[in-house]
Amino acid sequence: MSIFSRIIIVLIFILAGLLFIHSLTSINADIGRHIGLGKIIWETKEVPKTNLLSFTAPDFPFINHHWLSEVIFYGIYSLGGDWITGLRLVIIFKAVVLLVAYLILFLSVRKHNIFAVVFGFIVSIFVFSARTEPRPEIFSYLIFAYYLFIIYRAKILTSQVKNPRLAMSALWILPILQVFWVNLHIYFIIGPIIYFLFLIDELVNKKFENFKLKIEIFISIILANLVNPNFINGALYPFKVFSNYGYSVAENSSLFFLAKYFGQWAPQDKLFLISLFILVGSFILSFFTVRKTYWFKKRFFDIILVSIMVILSFKMQRNISLYALSLWPVMAGNLSEIFNFQFSIFNLKKSLYFLIILTLIGSIYLIVSGRFYNWLDSAKKFGLGISNAAQNGTDFIKENRIDGPVFNNFDIGSYLAWQFEGVRYPVEKVPDPFRVFIDGRPEAYPADFFEYIYKPMQSDEKVWLEMSEKYNINYIFFAHTDMTEWADEFLTRISKDKRWSMVFFNDAVVIFLKNNDKNKITIEKHKITEQNIGEKVLSILGGLDRKDDNAFINFGNALYRFRWLESSADVFEFLISNQPSNPYGYQGAGYAYVTMNDPKTQEKAAQNLGKAIDLGFETFNNYFTLGIINANLGDFAAAEENVIKALDIDPDNQNAKATLRTIKMKKVELK
Repeated sequence: MSIFSRIIIVLIFILAGLLFIHSLTSINADIGRHIGLGKIIWETKEVPKTNLLSFTAPDFPFINHHWLSEVIFYGIYSLGGDWITGLRLVIIFKAVVLLVAYLILFLSVRKHNIFAVVFGFIVSIFVFSARTEPRPEIFSYLIFAYYLFIIYRAKILTSQVKNPRLAMSALWILPILQVFWVNLHIYFIIGPIIYFLFLIDELVNKKFENFKLKIEIFISIILANLVNPNFINGALYPFKVFSNYGYSVAENSSLFFLAKYFGQWAPQDKLFLISLFILVGSFILSFFTVRKTYWFKKRFFDIILVSIMVILSFKMQRNISLYALSLWPVMAGNLSEIFNFQFSIFNLKKSLYFLIILTLIGSIYLIVSGRFYNWLDSAKKFGLGISNAAQNGTDFIKENRIDGPVFNNFDIGSYLAWQFEGVRYPVEKVPDPFRVFIDGRPEAYPADFFEYIYKPMQSDEKVWLEMSEKYNINYIFFAHTDMTEWADEFLTRISKDKRWSMVFFNDAVVIFLKNNDKNKITIEKHKITEQNIGEKVLSILGGLDRKDDNAFINFGNALYRFRWLESSADVFEFLISNQPSNPYGYQGAGYAYVTMNDPKTQEKAAQNLGKAIDLGFETFNNYFTLGIINANLGDFAAAEENVIKALDIDPDNQNAKATLRTIKMKKVELK
């Protein structure tokens, strides 16, 4: 191995390690719930079989398919002396697990051409970067990588050694791994599927040696799934989990649904689509490079493997990471033959070495500087940052001794359950001081709970009044970053409801107290109103990390939602002053100014939206709103131009068509 190859290998693992070390927002990834449940399991030595977190469905049956992951997370977290240190240890642990997964994959491809290896890695790692949070699925990625390593090793060894049975002995590791996998994460079902593909590949390639042994291993892998606290129900749970799923979660939605919902493909999904084109291209080039007679048999396992992963990825966004992991060894195998063929004709090695090294160094810079995450429109930041926004909210509840019951939204429930020790064991082993209204597990609640209680409580005032009385709700703890339409309706309505008072508000959460004698003193001391919101905003701005643009964006958007428009504009202007090239600041300020409906602010609105468009936010809403502003300011030529650009994006928008006709009529009248 040349010195250049060694440098490249070191750089790819530095790149991977840096990509896996990133910030964790305190309401993100359900890590709080996992730590809390892990603590209960460790202390009670039992795996709960009902929903313990919520007072709305405490006895609802729940199969915890990742209990062992939660115990591990709790163990790692417990090594820290405080909650921030504990979470940082979890981040580091997660990064190590993911790095080991990629190291195992490297063992599968290390004998391929180095350029094919690094090219496949770059495509794989950036697609994989979508899901690098500390979740139970990280253990699935680790075991999945080991499955691929063992299977690829077996495929090679059976054709190269004199004793294939000895080569097959390593396959017996898989049933052992499966026993752990079934208790670590629901992706355990992937294990038998991948091994079954291996068996089919063996038949296609007429490798009948020791086939009985391979069947025995397959049966052992299947039987290993029964080694879980719920036995057959746990083993079959992946096939039943969505039978009681009353709430749509973005990560479980199809890519086409998400693209339609948001009106465009997300940057991370674009990476997936680009990688797919590259992968298909590598298969095509491989077909024309090697002997076509043997190509299909040689590539059968790879084709079936990535085909299944692609289908799963389109079906649910969360599966893209499995596709990314499988992509590396498959693409490296395809490209290795291509590069070897080319190098036999052209002397390109030295140039490619330098090009790849520069590419890897440039990629490392993009990650460390945050530019990669900015392009992804991601809240992640390189480092071990922990947002304390939700923590400040829970501290407020504790310091003011505010009692439940609480109404909280889906996104924040898992964090509250952890902070308020909401894990409720139905025996005398653990105290029972608190439960949340809901947490982030749709499968742990009856499906009709979401349809008839949770969503209607937010969208229908009558249902809210009825259910808030039924559950005796005393305060509301809400993550205002919730972008669902029912959350928007609820927050807009409750902020104007005189029966509730806002007492806490920051860049992530808002807290309302019920106006009763119990809360009177706290309300008098902390009530937030239109008269004092400006003072509150200045106080909060002083505590935000100036590099954390998402904190400013969330804060400004929430102020806009509550129609504190001047304060919203102030927050976005503050973001502009700190990050003058950030289009979100200009867009947010533009909408705050235009909504003020004051002639003095319309020019500011036009300037800010124009700047947001110049910085890349060329959306229908931005062009259309700017066109309306131009028309209000009497600049009908600019108005016509911007509305036409809006229609280029959404040609069927009837409102924009009617507006364009009105603008053209005004231009004619002026002439």
